Amino acid sequence: MEPMATRRSSNPASRVHSGIFGIAGGLACLLAACSNPPAPPPSLYDDAALAAQVDDNDGIDGTAPLLTAFVHGETVSYWTIDGAPANAMPIYRLCRPEGGERCAPIDHPIIAPFLPGDAGYAPYGQVHWVELPEGWEGQLASVEDALAEAAREPRPTSELLHCPIAAEDAQIEVADGMTVTPQRRVFVGGMEARCFDFSATRDNRALLPGGELFVRHVYVLTREGEDAPLVESMRMTDMNGDGDQLDSNNVFGVGLGDSDYTPLWKMVTVTVPAGLASIDTTAEYTDAEDMFTVAPDYTITARADRIVDYEITEVLINCPLQSAPGQL
Repeated sequence: MEPMATRRSSNPASRVHSGIFGIAGGLACLLAACSNPPAPPPSLYDDAALAAQVDDNDGIDGTAPLLTAFVHGETVSYWTIDGAPANAMPIYRLCRPEGGERCAPIDHPIIAPFLPGDAGYAPYGQVHWVELPEGWEGQLASVEDALAEAAREPRPTSELLHCPIAAEDAQIEVADGMTVTPQRRVFVGGMEARCFDFSATRDNRALLPGGELFVRHVYVLTREGEDAPLVESMRMTDMNGDGDQLDSNNVFGVGLGDSDYTPLWKMVTVTVPAGLASIDTTAEYTDAEDMFTVAPDYTITARADRIVDYEITEVLINCPLQSAPGQL
């Protein structure tokens, strides 16, 4: 299936309509003081084929359960979402010039170029500011529309937006027995979809200059002589007796408060000594520094007598950490 932006731009009538829409919408708002804002575009979820495409490729199988691990010596909750490319896709935010290089965001949904299942889609975006002419008002439902109305080329930023587009009925568990559905509006190819916003009110979500994500380590521990990691879901047993199989002795290398926090993790498998205390009693290793010396450039050196062996794998995992109980 072609990307949404390509499908839309292949229709000349659609391009003509988008130009007329932008001009007429702006004029109407100037004359009427925008008292009647334009109606939202049609819901993507009303298109059976596209709704099925998103459902099949959003990385969430029904409900994403709330899992537990450790970071910096404390218990942390997180989710695993399938699909973890190393680069973000562009995400467009509309703004008005404020003078100089400053551009004030307007109250308008973000605009994405691709849906889950399209080539080029990523569950996280590199924010691009789209500066609109002074006095412009209206609504833009696709990347083509936004670029056609822009006063100048979009400006890429280092800001990371982690908002995976999801099926309308997809759910994420945020507390015991409490789930949320995707809430943030996103326009894609002339339609409206929803995404789970893991980036709201967080000012330390950054990308590398080329749009690549920071990659940090998640350590998955296995006792020497045992076959399964210290992860309840993989052992299919309730190790700590709390009535579920959602806990682990996984250790994340950075936390939400760290300047280099990222939702993208490279799995490091760690063989620890036989008999190491874990979540079945009281976890002994709950911080990366319990096992490794971590250098400023994030290279790791095993601490003598603390681990048996380790391997930095090529497995990348999309695991956002929970910001607070009951929230994403």
